[in-house]
Amino acid sequence: MILTHPILFNTIVVLFIAFTSGWIVYVASSRRITQLRMTIAGLENEKEEIHKQLTALEEQVEKRLAFPLNNTPVISLSSAARANKTS
Repeated sequence: MILTHPILFNTIVVLFIAFTSGWIVYVASSRRITQLRMTIAGLENEKEEIHKQLTALEEQVEKRLAFPLNNTPVISLSSAARANKTS
């Protein structure tokens, strides 16, 4: 066959090599894509958990702000000058 139809044989060899290399690239890229999808899914789950924690913290802050503490300054009735005059 090589002697009678060299062009046909070369064409078959080239197509086989192209198909094989294309299949190897497809398998390698599909594994990489699968790993990336798993990583993205994990990151999205982590993002949702962090968002829930942030929402809970924001609610706690809002509850604290709803009932403010008495932050008025306390003025001392005994002054420093008066304390020094006791001698």
